[in-house]
Amino acid sequence: MRYEMKFMDEGNLDDILALQDIAIRSLKDREIFRTHCADYFLEHFQMDSPAIGIFTDEGLIAYSVLYFPGENEDNFGRDIRLHADDLHKVAHLATVAVHPEYRGNSLQKMMYSISLDVSRDLGYQHACCMVSPKNYVSLQNIFSHGFLIKALKMKFDSRLRYIMHRHLEYPSTVCSEEVRMKSTDVWGQKCLLKRGFFGYGAVAHPGGFSVSYGRDCEAKII
Repeated sequence: MRYEMKFMDEGNLDDILALQDIAIRSLKDREIFRTHCADYFLEHFQMDSPAIGIFTDEGLIAYSVLYFPGENEDNFGRDIRLHADDLHKVAHLATVAVHPEYRGNSLQKMMYSISLDVSRDLGYQHACCMVSPKNYVSLQNIFSHGFLIKALKMKFDSRLRYIMHRHLEYPSTVCSEEVRMKSTDVWGQKCLLKRGFFGYGAVAHPGGFSVSYGRDCEAKII
């Protein structure tokens, strides 16, 4: 099938809201997906936040929104204790949705790749995002782009989320001292993170999945 990827604007708002509604209604656990009102998207368009859409002849089938928080309080750099001087260098992979009939076609990965390229081209050095500990597929997609879990905490609407980070100059990461922890073991994962471990991979098993943690993570330039 032929896809067309392009940047979107306010003229695409109705399509975005319609797809968001389809995406949330298709989920067994709606807690893993944070919905947004029209004003959220309009505000991002007014800030010139890049919004990427993927279209077919049937219309919009996927979207992703970038956000540059600067010194705002919602900057995830604060959650992972980035230096204050680096906060204005942070880009957020803010939200993403894929039509349920088109999942499994690597569309999320494609949009993340473009978003990271755009962020790098604009001079940003850090990329951050949130992922639900219940969302194995999205977590794997983020790991595949070189992100690490740097924090696990309650965020917007009191939802438990991994806070993930990647330095945009370093495409891959090697970690030592692997420890696997079930994704449902919140306390155990928080203890590892406090001890200087980072999450860098996930392995599925019957009934759920485990997250691989390591420390002495060293970024390698390829």
